[in-house]
Amino acid sequence: MDSLKIVRLWAAAAWADGSMHPSEAAALRRLIEASETLSVNDRELALTYLETAPDVDVSEVQSLPAEAREGVYRAARGIVMLDRELADSEAEFLVQLRASLQLSEATIAKVDAE
Repeated sequence: MDSLKIVRLWAAAAWADGSMHPSEAAALRRLIEASETLSVNDRELALTYLETAPDVDVSEVQSLPAEAREGVYRAARGIVMLDRELADSEAEFLVQLRASLQLSEATIAKVDAE
């Protein structure tokens, strides 16, 4: 399901610096608990991503519709900035994610300016 895939990518973004900051965990928990599209089993699995970094292949996002890909980037960028620090590893994760999302430069610039 795409919802679990997206949550896994967001969690990977939060873990990209090697740790899950409490503000990142809180935001992800709210997103997971509020999701109307995650099944009970998927929700339980998604909550494990708060404790352990998920294995993720950023190329998974290529199958998502363009609007969803933009939303994935916007949310991933927001999540890594929740602790108000952008570690080199987080920046590299975002570079890889942007490449996989195949968003236009204009879209990336718009999201980055928000």
